[in-house]
Amino acid sequence: MRLLHLRGLTLTVLLLLGLTGSALAQYEIVSERTTVSLSASVDPVASGRATLSAVIKTDFGTSVADGRITFLDMTTMQVLGWTSVAQPQLVVEGLAPGRHALRADYSGSALLLPVLVLPSQSAEIALDVLAQPSLTLVSSKGVTAPGELVILTVSVGGSAGLPAGLVTFRDGDGVIAAHVPLDRTGTASFTTSALADGVRCLVVEYEGDARYAKATVQIEQLVTATVASADPRM
Repeated sequence: MRLLHLRGLTLTVLLLLGLTGSALAQYEIVSERTTVSLSASVDPVASGRATLSAVIKTDFGTSVADGRITFLDMTTMQVLGWTSVAQPQLVVEGLAPGRHALRADYSGSALLLPVLVLPSQSAEIALDVLAQPSLTLVSSKGVTAPGELVILTVSVGGSAGLPAGLVTFRDGDGVIAAHVPLDRTGTASFTTSALADGVRCLVVEYEGDARYAKATVQIEQLVTATVASADPRM
């Protein structure tokens, strides 16, 4: 004979032991409810990569010793991966650009009977995955003399529509034009005559927007006092 009594968090089991039915033993199984807190962050460099972290706690505020955590993408209804409570963090790759609704499920555990740790799941959280933009930087002149005007033009494109936002032009580590807005075609230009003599490393940093991640592009610009003629001498 088995009698189950539910009162609060306590499950009382009466189990008849032995063949003769003369021994009656009582076992008390204490169940502990759990909560799952989920957090996620995207990699600012690698598009589609995110780190998911879950924290499992009992109602008493203590951590759990055993069990599995399953991470799910509720937007695509896919399982992103599993991990244990000992290492409650998972790095996922290849998330498509856009908003994802994520959830973490905890399996519960019977490892520490008569304490039964109950399963639970987190609330859904939103994660915005940014697309990787493509940048092209060109100079109006490949070789210039010191003090000569040169126009630098950067074009930003991508698969998630026309990018918006700002770009910063650099000559090596030095900023030569900060926070220049892209126009309606995703293009920004800057004109300068302040490039020093030598081989210059010109860099443009795109600051990203609501759909696109940050990105950089660079080219080399030769600035020299001796600009050779394009016509060969006889």
